[in-house]
Amino acid sequence: MSATIIGRVKSGSRKSYEVKWDQAKRDVYVSYAGWTKVGQASSAGDAMNKAEAWLYNK
Repeated sequence: MSATIIGRVKSGSRKSYEVKWDQAKRDVYVSYAGWTKVGQASSAGDAMNKAEAWLYNK
């Protein structure tokens, strides 16, 4: 199974980015400079939180 788009999050500069999560591999990706892997998550909600936290510092 490949990663699927699960939503959008905003960065610290308030720009919106799409978030993908691969449920099988648990990888989280953000549409920042292409698709950037930002970590792993145990659920879709956790993936959104990790993506938002990663983007907030950008």
